[in-house]
Amino acid sequence: MNIKIFESFSDKETFDIAFKIATGLKERTDATVVCLDGDLGVGKTVFAKGFGAGLGIKKDIVSPTFNIVKSYEGEKRLHHFDVYRITDISELDEIGFEEFLYDDAIVLIEWSKLIEEALPENIIKIVISKNLEKGFDYRKITVEGMKDEDFRD
Repeated sequence: MNIKIFESFSDKETFDIAFKIATGLKERTDATVVCLDGDLGVGKTVFAKGFGAGLGIKKDIVSPTFNIVKSYEGEKRLHHFDVYRITDISELDEIGFEEFLYDDAIVLIEWSKLIEEALPENIIKIVISKNLEKGFDYRKITVEGMKDEDFRD
C-alpha cells in the first residue's frame, strides 16, 4: 500500500496539501472515496476547503455536520459527508449513502472511522494528527491508498 506523509505548519499549508491531492484525483474516472479522519480541531474542514478548491469548486466548502452531506459542482463533482452525528449505521440508508459512493464524483467522508463497515474496499485514507512538540500549528497528514500517478508535482 502506498503511504505518503506530508507536514503542515499552518492552515494555508494544509489547504495547499489538500489542493494538490485533489488535483491529482480529479482525473480519475472510477469512483473515488476519500476518508478523512483526525481529532476535533485538527483541521479537517481546512483540508476539505483545499480539497474542494483543488477540484475546481468555487463555492466555499463548509462542514455538513447537521446535513450529513453536501454536494458541490466543480471540474469534478464532490459529495462531502460529515458522519460525526451518525448514531446508527442505518441512518446512511435513509440518505442513500450507497448511491453517492457509485456516482461519478469524489466522495470525501469526515469521521469515516465511525462508519467503517459501510465503506467500500478501495478507499483513500487520510489522517490528520497533531504533534505539539513540533508546534501548535503542526499537522502530520498521512495519505494511504493513492497511486503514484495520482500525485502531481
